[in-house]
Amino acid sequence: MVTTNPFRKTFVGQSPRLFGLLLTTLVVLISNSPYDVFAAQPDASTRIFVLMVIDSSDEQFNQVQSYIEAQAGQATHIFPNQAIFAKVPADVVQSIQMLPGVAHVFTQPVDLAAVDVYGSKARQLASVWNSIIAPPDADSIASQSVGDHFSEEPHTFTAPDLPPAGEVNLAGATSVMPGYYQTSEYMAGTVAVGIVLVESNGVTDPSSENWTTDEKQLVFNEIVNAMNWWAELEPRANLSFVYDDHFTHPLPTTVEPITRPYSDQQYWIHDAMAALGYNSSSYFTQVRDYNNALRDTYNTDWAFTIFVADSSKDSDNRFSDGYFAYAYLGGPFMVMTYGNNGYGPNYMDAVATHEMGHIFHALDQYSGAQQACDRKSGYLDIENQNSQYGTCAINEGSIMRGQTSPFSGRQIDSYAAGQIGWRDSDNDNIFDPLDTNLPVTINHFSNAENTITVDGTASITPYPSPRRDSVTINRLTGVKFRFNDNNWQAATANDGQFNSTSEDYTVTTSLTTPGQYTLYIAATDSAGNISTEYATHSVSILDPVDGGLNTEIDLPTEVTPNKLAQIQGRSYDMLGGTVKQVEYRFNGGTWQPAQPVDGAFDSNYEEFLISIINSAQVEPGAYTIEARATDGKGYTEVNSASQQVQVKDVVLTFLPLIGSGS
Repeated sequence: MVTTNPFRKTFVGQSPRLFGLLLTTLVVLISNSPYDVFAAQPDASTRIFVLMVIDSSDEQFNQVQSYIEAQAGQATHIFPNQAIFAKVPADVVQSIQMLPGVAHVFTQPVDLAAVDVYGSKARQLASVWNSIIAPPDADSIASQSVGDHFSEEPHTFTAPDLPPAGEVNLAGATSVMPGYYQTSEYMAGTVAVGIVLVESNGVTDPSSENWTTDEKQLVFNEIVNAMNWWAELEPRANLSFVYDDHFTHPLPTTVEPITRPYSDQQYWIHDAMAALGYNSSSYFTQVRDYNNALRDTYNTDWAFTIFVADSSKDSDNRFSDGYFAYAYLGGPFMVMTYGNNGYGPNYMDAVATHEMGHIFHALDQYSGAQQACDRKSGYLDIENQNSQYGTCAINEGSIMRGQTSPFSGRQIDSYAAGQIGWRDSDNDNIFDPLDTNLPVTINHFSNAENTITVDGTASITPYPSPRRDSVTINRLTGVKFRFNDNNWQAATANDGQFNSTSEDYTVTTSLTTPGQYTLYIAATDSAGNISTEYATHSVSILDPVDGGLNTEIDLPTEVTPNKLAQIQGRSYDMLGGTVKQVEYRFNGGTWQPAQPVDGAFDSNYEEFLISIINSAQVEPGAYTIEARATDGKGYTEVNSASQQVQVKDVVLTFLPLIGSGS
């Protein structure tokens, strides 16, 4: 439960758009290493800050988010019931402003005092918006950083509460969806972020730190900027962050975190989670319960928690044992201090960006972390071949090496990108973890008086992880069918909507034209996948007069005379009889013999050729071509194949002769 969360609502955090509407973006290659990684160039969309009125409803908020997504927009930062930061086509900005519950839509930096009329939260949100749309001067920020950044000791840990590998399915069930322990398997989709500041109350330790309003605002700005760094770096990941606010009102603890070693997080994290109503004896279980509640409440794919300890009065901005920023590989949480050693609070975004890489399984790469080149991590089990510890395959600037320059330069190497799931092996603009198979089955088929009814099941098979439990965040978005090469049509979801990983469907349609058909059925999902292998079924529609005997002509509706010399077609008997002869006639003339492609009419399926006599002399105009078959019993089709064709003039193009000159 999210007991103290003032936004206990279920918002639109996941929709068919989420993965199915993949942005078409120009990209530039930033690495030539084994797994190519792309970073987006600036696109043509408009950034907007949608501020809701104070008393806006859940329905109004959901409507705004759904509208943004329906208009090919991307809601990148979601502040439940309060605001949305998004990218949208420029021509829809005005229409968003007109939606119920919208107070204002901003596209430029905001005068903070001017938004106070919209409520106490508006200034807070506007400050975050300004930090993204008009960031502070980089030189000014750098001057506030002392330059003594990551220490040599490792600062990435493995959560001690994980079940032994291979003994317990981390999904907690047979579901292909992420389970209890799987709250950050790969960096794509929607992510709930719990921002938790803790405040000592002096019960056990003297209270030496106290969060100020400005400090809390800066933490908020910096964390959202860190999330934005990842979202802007790779639009194909379709990242969207939903924030749970426990920074406006920090959660109480009896100890003063910054004065203790990092291992004493067991006390202050336990206190903070207990204040939210999570009372397990294990503080890791408390945080996992909170993360799963966030994921359920906000309907996201993933969730993790960021804890920040105040260190504004501390001399070195470290815990007593020297740690200042660390994360658990794959979650469930990360920890930072306000000053983060030498980074300073104004570079908290760089620190948080690095630590978030760990949350989604990226390994450290600076030499002091002692991470070998061949160590593997992540859903895709990718090596750490950009590590500075050893002689690795590449040596590139990367956010996982720490420091501020990779953050400022928007740098990530291909190995770290692969560890968080950003690999596209088949170059289809769908990252491998999202590149799922969509098997479709036909469970029942009937043809009653040419009314076709099909019942079946479509499902999602996750992209297989080499070492971890395979899961998907994709959802089915539809099932479609067609006969032969005709247009696709939509099947119906038996429960009313295609929105899960397995769906029963129904096809009901009629066929009236006699012939032999193949029914194809395919599924689609939210990442843009379509079934690679269709479910198929043969369908025979008998002629009410001719029974199974049927003839078809392949000819465009408009041709030039020379095309009449080589017309293809087929005759067949759907009841198994033998086709012994095929004839044709042109514009009501005399029936003429067609020629069998294989040399003889002697089977139940025969392809043939028609060559109109003197076709080159046919004048432009409308003509009718007919063809009919005769079976082995001497029966000749009554309802012959008939096709009208428009013969047009041959257009001659004369090219000038070009001499070589003298």
